[in-house]
Amino acid sequence: MSEPGARLLESLPAIYRAGDTSGHLQCLLGVFEEVLFRNDTPDSPGIEQQIEAIPSFFSPSGVGHIGEHIKLDEHARAPDRFLPWLATWVAFKPHALFTAEQLRVIISGIAPLYQKRGTRAYLEQLLELCFPEILDVDIDDNPILGFIIGQAKVGEDTLFGDERPFWFRISIEVQRQSFGSRVTESHREFEQRVRAIIDFAKPAHTGYDLRLDFSAREQNGRYTV
Repeated sequence: MSEPGARLLESLPAIYRAGDTSGHLQCLLGVFEEVLFRNDTPDSPGIEQQIEAIPSFFSPSGVGHIGEHIKLDEHARAPDRFLPWLATWVAFKPHALFTAEQLRVIISGIAPLYQKRGTRAYLEQLLELCFPEILDVDIDDNPILGFIIGQAKVGEDTLFGDERPFWFRISIEVQRQSFGSRVTESHREFEQRVRAIIDFAKPAHTGYDLRLDFSAREQNGRYTV
């Protein structure tokens, strides 16, 4: 291990290195080295180590690539406290509704979906990304037709009453086992989070009806209703 201050002293021009016959300059530089380069205190790393860690702040999952291989480094990923700010970078406003681990998955996968924003596919895929317990999402964006003489079939594709423009129906099938004794979240709380994501993802001028089905159960690796 080099003497304190030697690393910075070697970076100075020769005239300064040769002139430090008393060692005072090297001693002074040792103070700066302690702040810049120390690596023996994990709770308070030096500035050099903090700068080297900056790329990990933008890697929520800690997954990187080396050539064609995928590398997972649990230590080289964004800290939990950094995730809400990172979520704003990908314009995911409902980040407060999810745990840190859930948020890591969402942040890592949401950016490619933005090219589909405003579409049915975007809403379906975003819901499945945010809620792994969802088994199936069905969106009916063709609501009941208005009363058209010669075409309408009352009770089949037409109801008497006001039309509902810009309206859709969304039906979601949820794995019931996910709401067992180990999960404290109730069906109502889950519905509130689902509605928050739908409100975030849907076009602002549209309305919807939500139907949640919690009857699906896992049996022998397959889901039954």
